Amino acid sequence: MAKKTKEINLTINIAENDLKRKAKQALKFRDKGLGVNVKLKLKKGRESDRTGDAMRVIAQFVGMSETPDSKVNPLKWNDRTLTTFLHP
Repeated sequence: MAKKTKEINLTINIAENDLKRKAKQALKFRDKGLGVNVKLKLKKGRESDRTGDAMRVIAQFVGMSETPDSKVNPLKWNDRTLTTFLHP
């Protein structure tokens, strides 16, 4: 049985071109009928205080990989990991 979802991991310090490349890959996965799990994990220390920046990166990624008819789950925090799911 084939896998129905793919996972894309982001970092808080991701470069703009890398974010675009991963968003393009997410669109390809969704065109194939796969859901996409998006995760951004904050490291311990200073990075864990930058929750606003983490939400900005995820929101920017979702904006780049959205289509007019796309459905996106709300953002969820689990410990130091911010996640969302992009439906196919």
